[in-house]
Amino acid sequence: MQKVSKAYKEAMKRPLRNRAYIHISIGVINQDAQKTAYTEIPENSFTGYSSPAKPFNNYEIDSIYATAEQGFAKTDGSMVFLPRDIREVVMNNGLVTESLLGSIEIRFGMTELDIKGLTIDFGEAYPTAFIIESDSGVREYAGNTSALWSTEDVFTGVSFLKIIPLSMVNGQGRLRIYKFLCGVGNVFTNKDVKSYSFKDSVSPISDCIPSQDMSLTVYNYSLRYNIDNPESAIHFMELGQEIQVSFGYDVTGKGDIEWLGSNEVYLKSWDADDKQAKFTATDPFDNMKGVYYRGKYRKEGITAYALALDILEDMGLQENEYSVDPYLRDILIYNPMPAVSHVQALQMLSNACRCVLFQSRNKKIQIKSSFLPDMEASADTQAVHSHVENVLKNGGRTTYAIAFRDFAKTDGSMIFLPRDRDEILNDTGYISDAVCDENGEFRENPIITIVMESAFTCYGLGFCFCSAAPEDFIIRTYNDEKLICAFEVTGNKEAECILNQSFEDFDRMEIEFTKGYPDSRVVLDKMEFGDVTDYFLEYDRDLTATPKGRKQEQLKSLSVVRTIYSESTKEPGQIYSEEMVISPQNNERIVYFNKASYGLSAEFAMEREGGEVTYGDTLPDGTKIRIAESSDFYAKLCFDHVTAEQMVQVVVNGKEYQTNESRHTVLHNTTGEEVEWKNELISTVGQAEELEEWLAEYYQAPVEYDVSYRGDPRVDANDLFFLELRSRERAMIRCCQNELKYNGAWSGKMKARKVVST
Repeated sequence: MQKVSKAYKEAMKRPLRNRAYIHISIGVINQDAQKTAYTEIPENSFTGYSSPAKPFNNYEIDSIYATAEQGFAKTDGSMVFLPRDIREVVMNNGLVTESLLGSIEIRFGMTELDIKGLTIDFGEAYPTAFIIESDSGVREYAGNTSALWSTEDVFTGVSFLKIIPLSMVNGQGRLRIYKFLCGVGNVFTNKDVKSYSFKDSVSPISDCIPSQDMSLTVYNYSLRYNIDNPESAIHFMELGQEIQVSFGYDVTGKGDIEWLGSNEVYLKSWDADDKQAKFTATDPFDNMKGVYYRGKYRKEGITAYALALDILEDMGLQENEYSVDPYLRDILIYNPMPAVSHVQALQMLSNACRCVLFQSRNKKIQIKSSFLPDMEASADTQAVHSHVENVLKNGGRTTYAIAFRDFAKTDGSMIFLPRDRDEILNDTGYISDAVCDENGEFRENPIITIVMESAFTCYGLGFCFCSAAPEDFIIRTYNDEKLICAFEVTGNKEAECILNQSFEDFDRMEIEFTKGYPDSRVVLDKMEFGDVTDYFLEYDRDLTATPKGRKQEQLKSLSVVRTIYSESTKEPGQIYSEEMVISPQNNERIVYFNKASYGLSAEFAMEREGGEVTYGDTLPDGTKIRIAESSDFYAKLCFDHVTAEQMVQVVVNGKEYQTNESRHTVLHNTTGEEVEWKNELISTVGQAEELEEWLAEYYQAPVEYDVSYRGDPRVDANDLFFLELRSRERAMIRCCQNELKYNGAWSGKMKARKVVST
């Protein structure tokens, strides 16, 4: 669920909503031109602080270097000085010509390219008039008044573009290019959009691949998208082009628009008639067709985190294109990942680790834990009769009457501390070792640390202090050692302290008490974490129809299959054989196996006179075969000393792992559905037990809902909600599929499943 302001939440609950906004951009980019664009440094005579490749790769500009040009350098702190040594330049300043009014020539790695439009970010010192020279001729542009310049002109059959400034807005200045885009973006807003829909699906138990599907229909003004228009944008669109969709809402009704994070998807199809143009788009997973063959059986195991990174790396993704829950570092995987698609591999790993697999709005692939984590409380120091671990447990607490200000009571609720430490009861809460002075100041602030098994989000936090409550304390949350939030409480007077504050995605919490009750210790009996969502779907405010509920068959038993690998007792044998052509230019080949295999070796099968077949790693002409790299499902064969093209028979020898199956079965009811779950990564009893418990929570809530509501662009699939029932009670549900529509106003539908516990 997207972060929004309190004003947004309140405004969306009003009976009459304010105006909604939509902003959609489709980049009509010539990918061949964009990917192969380059400049030749000596020919163009750029400054030494230029970054030649970055304008073509969508890099953001860093602080600008202040240089001696007319009307350019600023003294407001927005620019930096150049280092004395040009080798110490680290800021990206794009392309900057050495000479004033210098030209920039951009070449392409392909010839005869047709480019529909250009978008160039010249920066604040932009040319007001310039020439663009290409293979197809010269075009002059005058009257430019913007740093970001674009044209929809078509440049046909080009291999280069040369930009020659005629005049600059600052007079005698250098020509700069911060970003260069081979194309233009089509932008659609409220007045253009006829209809829009977006369907987002995520499995709560990762039993299927997540999906996103978008459909957009726009008015075809001036026949701009007609197929018979030679300059129509339709002709320049390409499959896989990025589409960005942003949603806005006027929270006050006075034009105060709050924009939410944009959805980014990829163009899948398009068509148009005289009245409208329709575009469809899908998620990144839809275009990922590769197979993961690098699975290996490891006796010592590999962390699920390292395995996830290996799969993502094999997909060719960069670090900023995915996010893996640090919790996976604590899980060991022993079995080899089967030879399945990369997306299926991520799905299997997510399921085995009790995680959900999904894509964020900015196309980032996410693997995130999906269970209420175990928590442990600790403190660096505490009193001898303190048990900090109890603050996370339910039930009453024993309180010892200690002689500090306004604390001890004579109503029978407290007892005296025994003389013998061994007789101290172990059901007390946290009691700080430090005692504050008459001003409430500690010599060393007491700190309680809560560590979670995995990241966790909660809305609200409660503290039950015993009698004299501390006045000031700071709550800090962290995720993977990064500070997420620092929330300060001041002037507290309540023993029952309730905080209506959201704490999002943290795996460690520190509570530092900075000011106590005068002349007292901190005594904390209990902490309570609030709800995991603050979103209520209510009849009078949100729902547009009565939810349709379906109850599936109850769960009788759930069996999780363990797959146990072991080495074979058989002698090595042929696991692969193929006749292939090799040559000096074609001297490598990757071969694949159906089953996980090990102990690999490669050789030639050579037939002698009389039909006898012999085997060896060297042919009579000196050609050798070797395995350069391998996993349990593939081997890369290299052929050395190949002198001529020839047909050879290649054999790969090895052993196939033996596998046995064992079932961990739990009976939940005397009648109902018997579910068997098999994930080939599950091998240990502990893994099977944890997975069974997690899956059982899902199957033991066999109630599904079809919910029609007013629609909200901040909602994502896999979000949690409280659904109001006709009995006025509330049920927690998890959205499995969310569909958002827009035709001037929002409307929404979701398929959701009841949650037993979170």
